[in-house]
Amino acid sequence: MSYGVRMTERAAGGGAVPRALSSFVGRKDLLAELRRRIGVAQLITLTGVGGGGKTRLALELAAQVHRAYDDGVRVVELASARGGDPELLAQVVLSAVGVPDQATTTPLETLVDYLRPRQVLLVLDNCEHLVEPVARLVRAVLAAAPGVRVLATSRARLRVPGEVLVMVPPLDVPAEDAPMDLDYESVALLVDRAEASVPGWRVTPENWPHVVRVLRRVSGIPLAIEQAVVRMRSMPVSLLADRLDDVMRVLTANDTTAVEHHQTMAALIDWSHAHCTPAERLLWARLSVFEGGFSLTAAEDVCAGDGLAADDVADALAGLLDKSIALPSADRSRYHLLEPIRQHGAAQLRAAGEVDAVRQRHQDYFRREAARLAESFAGHNEAALLAAVDADMANHRVVLNDLIRNPDTAHAGLLMSVDLARTRWYTYAGRLPEERLWLGRALAATPPTADPLRASAIALDAWIALCLGVERELVARRVDEADAMAREVGGPVPAVTFVRGAYAVLALGAVDGVELLRQAHEEFGALGPAFAVDHHLAHIMLTVSLVLLGSREQAEPAAEEFYAECERLGALWGISWAHWCRGVVQTRWGDPVGALDVLMEGLRVQREIRDKWGPLWSIEALGWAHSRAGDGSAAARMLGLAHGLHRVTGVRVDGLVPFAWVTAQAVARAKAVLGEDEYARAYAGPAESVEQALAVVLDEVPTPEPDRRPGGLTPAEWNVAKLVGDGLSNPEVATRLVISPATVHTHLTRIYRKLEISSRHQLISLLASMAD
Repeated sequence: MSYGVRMTERAAGGGAVPRALSSFVGRKDLLAELRRRIGVAQLITLTGVGGGGKTRLALELAAQVHRAYDDGVRVVELASARGGDPELLAQVVLSAVGVPDQATTTPLETLVDYLRPRQVLLVLDNCEHLVEPVARLVRAVLAAAPGVRVLATSRARLRVPGEVLVMVPPLDVPAEDAPMDLDYESVALLVDRAEASVPGWRVTPENWPHVVRVLRRVSGIPLAIEQAVVRMRSMPVSLLADRLDDVMRVLTANDTTAVEHHQTMAALIDWSHAHCTPAERLLWARLSVFEGGFSLTAAEDVCAGDGLAADDVADALAGLLDKSIALPSADRSRYHLLEPIRQHGAAQLRAAGEVDAVRQRHQDYFRREAARLAESFAGHNEAALLAAVDADMANHRVVLNDLIRNPDTAHAGLLMSVDLARTRWYTYAGRLPEERLWLGRALAATPPTADPLRASAIALDAWIALCLGVERELVARRVDEADAMAREVGGPVPAVTFVRGAYAVLALGAVDGVELLRQAHEEFGALGPAFAVDHHLAHIMLTVSLVLLGSREQAEPAAEEFYAECERLGALWGISWAHWCRGVVQTRWGDPVGALDVLMEGLRVQREIRDKWGPLWSIEALGWAHSRAGDGSAAARMLGLAHGLHRVTGVRVDGLVPFAWVTAQAVARAKAVLGEDEYARAYAGPAESVEQALAVVLDEVPTPEPDRRPGGLTPAEWNVAKLVGDGLSNPEVATRLVISPATVHTHLTRIYRKLEISSRHQLISLLASMAD
C-alpha cells in the first residue's frame, strides 16, 4: 500500500479520491489559492518540510476539485518506488492510474497514449527521491495530454517548464500571550486530535497557555502536533509543554538562531524515539527496510534476532501502534511507517551498523516467500496467493533489483524472477511487460551457462512475448534458444516443452503442438505438488489446443474433463477457461445459442477474479457464437469490442493463428447476413478498458424505455445522460454504472454529437425540458 492510500480507505469507483479516515483541519486560504491556480497551471508542486502536511493537503485539494475532471483523479504514491529506475517508475504510475500495461510499447508510451485524450488530475506524492525520472515522465505526459493536470508533493522542485512551486508552511500558531482562540489552524488540529484520542480532554482558559507553548515548540508542523498529542494520553498538557521545552533547549544549546522546521520535526521524532522501550526502538529501526508495508509474519521473520526475540515482535509492534509510530490497515493485516518516521528508523539502523544484516534477512524472507507463493497452488487458494503477491510487490521489486545488480546473487535473482512469474500475478494484474523486464534483466546479469533454470526463464520470456503479440520471428528465435539449451541440459525441461507446444499451436496453427502440450502437462505433473500451478496452466493450454485444432471427438471430452478437474480444485481461473472451452465446443459442433450462456458465465468468473487477460479471449468467442447462431449484428458488436480491447491492452489475440481462422469465418458469416455497410455500422467502437467491456457485454446497465430516448441515444448513452442530468460528476456516473470515467467521457462525446449540443449545461437543460 502507499503512504497516501495507507492513511485512507479508497472510495468506491474508478478515479475516486481516497477517503480520509480523519478530518482535514485548516489551510482554507491556501486551498482557495490552490483551487484557483490548478485551473490554469498544468503542474503544481507542493513543497515544504517533511511532516508538514503536503500529502494531506494534496488529497484534500483533489477531493475538492475532482468534479472538474471528466475522467477523475488518480493518486500515485512514489515513496516505495526507490532507486531512480525510470522503467519501474512508469510501471508504478501505470498501475496506480489503472492502465492495463500489456502492450509491446514502453510503459511511458503506454501511459502517454492512455492519458492523451483524457481530462485527469494526476497526484504524484513523495517525488523528492525521484526528481529527475519524475520530471521526465511529467514532461512527456504534459506535452502530449493537454487535459491532464499534475499535482506533485516533493521537498525539491521538479524543474519542469511551467511548474508552479507552492510552499506549504506550518500551521499558524498563537503568540505567547495570545488570548484563547480556537480559530488558529494549529489549535484546531491539536484540539480535534486530542478530543478524539484523550478521553475527557478539553481546551480551557487554565490549560490554554500550555497549549500555546506546545504549539510554538513544535512550530505548527502537523505531524509534530499529531505526535505531541500521542504524549497527551499519558501526561497533562502542562507537563508536555515542560518536556518539549527541555527537548528544544538541548537541540539549540549551541545555536543562536531560531530552530528550523526540519530540526523541530527531527527533535520531536527523537523524543518519541526516546520514549520507546528498547524492543520498540529496535523494531522501529528494522522495520525501515520494508517498502510499501509489511505483515506481522514478515516483521517477525525479518526483525527478530540480536536483542529482539521473535515472540516479542508482536508486543513491540503493539507499542509502536499505540504511540502512532506504526499505522495499521483497516483490517490490521498489514502495517506501515509514515515516510518521515521510516527515514528516522533508517538513520537509527545505519547508526547501529545493522543495515546489511537486516537487509539480508529482508532479502532472504522475500526470496523464500516468492518460492512459497509459486509452489503452494492448490486451486482453491489461488485468490489468496495472488493477493499476497500483490500486497508485497514493492518489497519483491526491491529484492529483485538488489539480487540482480550483485553478480554474487544474480542467479538467485533469476530464480526469484522465475518464481514470481510462475505465480501468474503479472497476468492477473495486467503487468506482463514488467514480467519480461525482470526476466530479461536477470538473464542478462547471469552467465549463459546451460541449466534447467535458465532454459525455463528463456521459455517463460518466450511465452509472455507470444501472449503479447510480439513479432513471430522474434518469438521463434526465443523458443529455439530455450529448446537448444534444454537439449544441452540433457533432461526434460517442462517449461521449454510447454512453450514449444504453445508456439506451434498459437503461432503456427500446427496440430503437432497438441502432443507437445500433452507432454508438458505430464512432465509438470511428474515434478509433484511444487509445480501444481504449472501443471494446471499446461492443462488449460492443452484443452484450448484441442478445442481449436482437434476434432469434436477429441475436444468435447477434453473440455468436460478439464471442467471437472477445475471444479474439484476450486480453481476459479481454470473454471473460467473451462467455460471458454465448453462454449467454443458448443459453438463449433453443438448449440451456439447455448454456448452464449456458457461463455457469459466464464466472463462473470473472470470479472469476479479481476482477470485482465481472459476477457479478451471470451468476448472474441462470443462473437464467434453469435455469428454461428445467425445474429450478425451481435457478432459484429462483440468482435468490434474485442478488437478494441486488443488495441487498448496491446494483447493481439487476433494475431494467434487458430483465432484468426475462426474469427475470419465469423466475420464472413456476419457480413453475409448483414452486408458490408451494416456490419461496419454494427461493429462496436473501441473499448477503453477491460472493465468497461465486461460491463457492456454482461449488460449490467439498466435499459430504459426506448420511446423516452432522444436523438437515437443507445441504452448505455441514455443511462449516462440521465445521471448527468441528476447532477452527478463523471466519476460518480462511472461508479453508479460500474464503468470507467473514460467510458463516461466517451459516451458524453457521442451524446453531444447526437443531440447537437456542446456542453454539460445544455444537456442538463435539455433533460429538464423533457421532464417538463
